[in-house]
Amino acid sequence: MKKIALLFTLILTILAINFAGKNDYHYKPLKCNTDYSCQNQGITNNYIPQDFSNNGPDKTLIIMDSSGSMADEIHGKAKMLIAKMTLDNVLSQVSPNIHLGLRVYGHKFGLFGFDACRASELVVPIGPDNIEKIKNAAYKLEPTGATPIIYSIQEALDHDFPMAGSGKRRIILISDGMETCGGSPCEYAVDLVKKGVDLKIDVIGFDLDDKEAVSQLKCVALSTKGKFYSANNESELENSLIDSLNVTKEVQGKVYH
Repeated sequence: MKKIALLFTLILTILAINFAGKNDYHYKPLKCNTDYSCQNQGITNNYIPQDFSNNGPDKTLIIMDSSGSMADEIHGKAKMLIAKMTLDNVLSQVSPNIHLGLRVYGHKFGLFGFDACRASELVVPIGPDNIEKIKNAAYKLEPTGATPIIYSIQEALDHDFPMAGSGKRRIILISDGMETCGGSPCEYAVDLVKKGVDLKIDVIGFDLDDKEAVSQLKCVALSTKGKFYSANNESELENSLIDSLNVTKEVQGKVYH
């Protein structure tokens, strides 16, 4: 059954990649002038800079990978299970007053590439006293579909942060692979910076073994003045998440500023 599920996931991913070049959500870079004024060339639900003041509490959104590859194992344990347990352990050390939310992607199948590349959902809106809600929501996830990273970040900017109100905005992206729905997350992140979007993105690359994926995701983090973490096992994943959430503990993972 596991082989059948992985084969189905592979087929969906191929469909998603093929479809991404044909639908209007596919990312196309902005045309920017020397003064960084830009014209959009093709993202649906484009982010329009809003008047968010930084006077409110910091707003942090965890974007968690639940794509099919998260079913792969590290030392006999599925990466999805490791991620759930790690999130549970780390969040138990976080103040309940932190304004935190959870968005997931790749958690649903779709009959067509379009559906797989729209499989991104805000399961816990950003706010205080969300620790137990996030833990419970994470434990319900099963590794399933594609990896729509760009679409997930765009949805966060269009919907998740505006609902949360004022305050500095930050994303913690946990992913074990690169974008599979078309476009370059690196170019997308650079374009956000050029547009003046105030957003910091920390990226935790979990068991990444693809050089292009590492390059793309590291670019997303560093271009937005975030951190990139390379986590190849359970311990490194925990240390990376602890550091990103500013929980007091010595960090042993590899961190790139």
